[in-house]
Amino acid sequence: MPKLSQSIDLTNRIHSLDLLRGFAVLGILIMNITSFSQISMAYMNPTIGAGLEGYNKYFHAFNFIFADTRFMSIFSILFGAGLVLFTQRIEAKGERVAALHYKRMFWLLLFGLIHAYFIWAGDILVAYAICGSVVFFFRKKSIHTLFILTLILFLIPISLNFITYFGMPADELESTFAFFHPSAEEISYQTQVMGGSYFEQLPLRVKEAIGLQTVFFMIEMFWRASAMMLLGMILYRKGILSAEKSIGYYKKLMLLGFVPGLILSGIGLNEVYASNWNAGYVMNIGANFKIVSGLLMALGYVGLVIWCYKKGIFKKFQTRLQATGRMAFTNYIGMSVICTLIFNGHGLGLFGSFDRLQQFLVVISVWILILIISPFVLKNYRFGPLEWLWRKLTYFSFTKH
Repeated sequence: MPKLSQSIDLTNRIHSLDLLRGFAVLGILIMNITSFSQISMAYMNPTIGAGLEGYNKYFHAFNFIFADTRFMSIFSILFGAGLVLFTQRIEAKGERVAALHYKRMFWLLLFGLIHAYFIWAGDILVAYAICGSVVFFFRKKSIHTLFILTLILFLIPISLNFITYFGMPADELESTFAFFHPSAEEISYQTQVMGGSYFEQLPLRVKEAIGLQTVFFMIEMFWRASAMMLLGMILYRKGILSAEKSIGYYKKLMLLGFVPGLILSGIGLNEVYASNWNAGYVMNIGANFKIVSGLLMALGYVGLVIWCYKKGIFKKFQTRLQATGRMAFTNYIGMSVICTLIFNGHGLGLFGSFDRLQQFLVVISVWILILIISPFVLKNYRFGPLEWLWRKLTYFSFTKH
């Protein structure tokens, strides 16, 4: 029997998972570019930062409808699927599944903490390590049980948003979400700090990371990410993510996801504009539109990507996208390094100066770079550098010398 530290034979890889992972990691940058290039609240409140004037309005509408929460949902679904795949392979070799899994999550947590506090506050790895440690216990539950758990967890942040918006007095709601409209002084301060030296940025980055990993994590991220991971377990065990269904099945999945997803996205966008970007409404009801439509659009994207895979459409591009997915961890951190060097003061210092078109051009440029580099790296190595390091750290003490 081969050692666990040996590379998995590429003929045993599930190429549809690599393809989806590559699609998701590139798509995430469409939304993350806002946080890289603007003050933190510009992600939630599009009236600040690049704003909504002129063509900026249309770029924001595109992001709201086609990107916001969509790719993060796909990534979470794939994380859940990957957890099942990982544990199945370890169990087949008779190794200690729980020990390896939690060691793997420990190192992911550490990578995430380094990423959040020293590179970019918007890290998702910390949340994934925590959620992955919890959902591990449910990986062998029946599909029915997993579906019920998914539904319950998915509805918790939605319910909290409804309770907050309709249960809180208007003046209290306004004061609670006052942070949604930062003052000109606060915007200027954050812009100046992020345009300063690396060590000048550090306190603000730490403050933002702590906020995301505590308050936001408990109110929304834990429930939503865990629900998507459980859904990923269902979709993987049903053979959906591994492209085992018919071409017609994925066409139906596209319709099931995109039709209601696009309708809800359009209604949600119209409603937040109608509210005149009222903080309480956007952060609660507007968020609910994004959470629900994000799930639906994610399913639509899964259907679309695997439909293209089974039809053999854009085969050369698919090969590059699969390589991008095989290096998703490296590419995710790599995007943060590249973008912080473009926008922050220890790099080119362009923070707060790009409109949405310019931001999108950066996204396209980073995509092209990743799509070129990923296949090149994997021609010479079996893993991306961070994938290799994570794997080595996970298996180290279990390898016989």
